[in-house]
Amino acid sequence: MEQRYFQWLAGENRGQIVIFDHIESDGEMVFICFKGDSRINEALVAQLNSKDLTGKMMAEIDHPNNGWQFKEEWIGRIEERYEINADGERVCVEPGNPGRKAVKLIPPRPTPPRSSSFGQIANTLPDFQHTPPPPEAPKNTIDKSDPVYILMTKAKKVDSEITMGMVVALPPKNLYELAKDSFDEGDEKFIQYIVDELTVEEIKDALKLAIREMYEGIQDEMNI
Repeated sequence: MEQRYFQWLAGENRGQIVIFDHIESDGEMVFICFKGDSRINEALVAQLNSKDLTGKMMAEIDHPNNGWQFKEEWIGRIEERYEINADGERVCVEPGNPGRKAVKLIPPRPTPPRSSSFGQIANTLPDFQHTPPPPEAPKNTIDKSDPVYILMTKAKKVDSEITMGMVVALPPKNLYELAKDSFDEGDEKFIQYIVDELTVEEIKDALKLAIREMYEGIQDEMNI
C-alpha cells in the first residue's frame, strides 16, 4: 500500500507530518487514523492540492519534502513615533499599536491527485465530501381570511423590544481560541459558521416563545 502523508496546520502540532494508517467510524463520524495512535475527524482535513482551509486543521500532502510552509507576520502593528518639542524634550506624537501576530500558510507545490479521496481510502467508505442539495424553502401557510390575521393587520403597530433566548450547540471554547490564534479572521469565521448552521425554523421558534412571554408578562402586570 502506498504511504499517504498528512500535515497538521493548526494547534500545538502545527507543521508535524504523520503517516496514514487506517480509517475508522464512530457513529456518523469518520476518523482518519495515523501511525502512532493519533487520529482526526475527516471533516477537519483538507484534500490533496486543496487551498481552501476553511474549518480545516490538517491537510494531505504528497511527500514530507513538499509540505505547507508557515510564515508569521504582524497585522496592524504600528511603531510609536517620537519628536522633539520646543523645550527639547522627546515626546510621543503618535501612539503605537501592538497589532496581532498571524500565520500565513504557503501551500505546497501541486501534485497529481490520488486515485481516491478521503472518504474513499481503500474504497471502504462513501464520499463524505458530497454536498447535499439545499432544502426547499418553506411555503407560506398564512390564511389571510383568518379573523385573527385580519385583526392584526388593522391594529396599530408599536415598536417593542423583545428579549430572545436560544439554545445553540456550540463547539468548546478552546477550539474558538485555536481558530482565533491560528487563522486570519479565525474568530469571525468561527462565529459565522455557527450562525450559518442555524435554520430559519430554529430562529422563528425562539422568536415565537419570546413574543408569547412578552404578551403573557404584559397580561400578568395588568392583572396585578
